[in-house]
Amino acid sequence: MRYGKYCGVSYTGCPGEAPCDAIDACCMLHDACVQATDNDYLNLWCNQSLLDCVAAARPTAVAATFQGNRCNVTDVADEITTLVEAAVYARGILHKP
Repeated sequence: MRYGKYCGVSYTGCPGEAPCDAIDACCMLHDACVQATDNDYLNLWCNQSLLDCVAAARPTAVAATFQGNRCNVTDVADEITTLVEAAVYARGILHKP
C-alpha cells in the first residue's frame, strides 16, 4: 500500500515536501523517527508514536483528505494500524531491545 507522499511499507516518500493530509503527516514523522534510529523499523517508540498519531488523525483525515485521493481513509488507517501492530508484535518475539 502507498498513500499520500509518505505512507507505505518500505516507502519513504518525498523528503522535503509537505504531507498530503493528517495520516500522511503521521507517516512522515514515522519515517523521520525510523531514520533517526538507524532504520530500525521495529523501534517500539517510533511504531507506538505512529499508532497514536494515526488514531488521533483518523477523524480529521476522513473529513479532510487530499484532492485526487481514491483510497478510503478509514481503510488506510486500519491497514497502517494492523501492519504497525504486527511490527510491535514481531519486535516482542525477536526480543529486540
